[in-house]
Formats: sequence, C-alpha cells, structure tokens
Amino acid sequence: MRIAARPRSLALLLAVLVGGIVTALVVTLAPAPAQASGSVAAAASSSAIAAARQSAHAAYRARLVTAATAEVPREIAAARRVSVAAKHQAVRFHIVQVARKQIGDRSRAGSSGPSSFDGSGLVRYVYRVVTGKQLPHYSGAQYARTKKISKSAAKPGDLVFFLRGGAHHVGIYIGGGKMIDAAGYGEGVRISPISGSWWSRAYTGMGTLLPA
Repeated sequence: MRIAARPRSLALLLAVLVGGIVTALVVTLAPAPAQASGSVAAAASSSAIAAARQSAHAAYRARLVTAATAEVPREIAAARRVSVAAKHQAVRFHIVQVARKQIGDRSRAGSSGPSSFDGSGLVRYVYRVVTGKQLPHYSGAQYARTKKISKSAAKPGDLVFFLRGGAHHVGIYIGGGKMIDAAGYGEGVRISPISGSWWSRAYTGMGTLLPA
C-alpha cells in the first residue's frame, strides 16, 4: 500500500499485522514551524539595527565633543579680550577720578602735588598714582612721549596739549570736549573747555599714553 508523504513532514510507516490484515499507520513527525526560523531572522535583524543605532549615536556624541572642544579656545580668547578691554577702561576711569579729586587745589608753578600743581605737574601726579608711570615735569616732554591721536579718537584719560604761540600747557581729557587742568592766575585745578579763543590758538593736539 502506497502512502504519500505530507509536505514538509517526515513520515514513518509502521506495519502492524492484525488478523491477517496489514494495517499501515503513518506517524508524521512535523518539523519546527516555518515561523520559528523567521523569528530567529527577525531577532538577528533587530540586534543589527540596535547595534547600528548605538554606533551612530556614539559617533554623533563624539562629533559633539569634538565641536565643543574646538569652541573652548575661541571662547577663552574672547573672554580674555573682554577682560583686557575692561581693565583698560577701568584705568581710564580711575585717572579721571583721581584728577577730579584735585579740583579746587591751588595752582603753583613747578608743583606736582599732592595739594598744589601746575599743568604738567597735575598730569605727572595723576599718572604716577594710577599707572605708576614716571612722566617728566614738562608739557613739551610729555607730548613727545605720547602717541598722537585725533580729537574724535580721544578718550577720557588721554592728554590735551597747548604748545603753540609760546604756550606750555597740558590737561587731562574727561570727554565731552572738556579737560581737568591746573590753570594759572590763581584759578587752581578746574574743569576747562578744550576749545575757545585762547585754547584754539594754542591747541597743539591730543596724545595718549594708554592702550586703546
């Protein structure tokens, strides 16, 4: 007797003799379902995807770290520039402050403080107190030491010189077209304009001894 085997199955034919009749029994041993092998493939695919995602994430984090590391030197340099500029500004502010404290002090030829001054003596005193610079006690020599700048470029703390027509005078610029100077004729230390009839005739220029 011929028995066809089932697809995808293992058929085992058993012959049993019962009362002279051969009875055929077919025992089917089925293999594991097809979906089992599919599940294994799906699991392998999921693992590969997870590994790829993890690798991509690690690469992305590495790029972020690299970019952040590259930014640090630029940020430090920018912070240093701001710090230096603030320091220079503070020096200028201090020069004007110290000069203002002398307003009302007497003017006396050849004096450079602490309670009486002539023009170059006031500049010499203020710069020594604030910056430690030792300037000559003569306006012409002070002018020679400065870097020459225009009126539009002048900042508080810079110097204004009046050397034309035999004049020998200097003041500390405080902004707004004004300066603090030690005037003669008993007027003492005061705030004066840097322009006007006499000032315009004697005006020589602006100079700075400070960083921009």
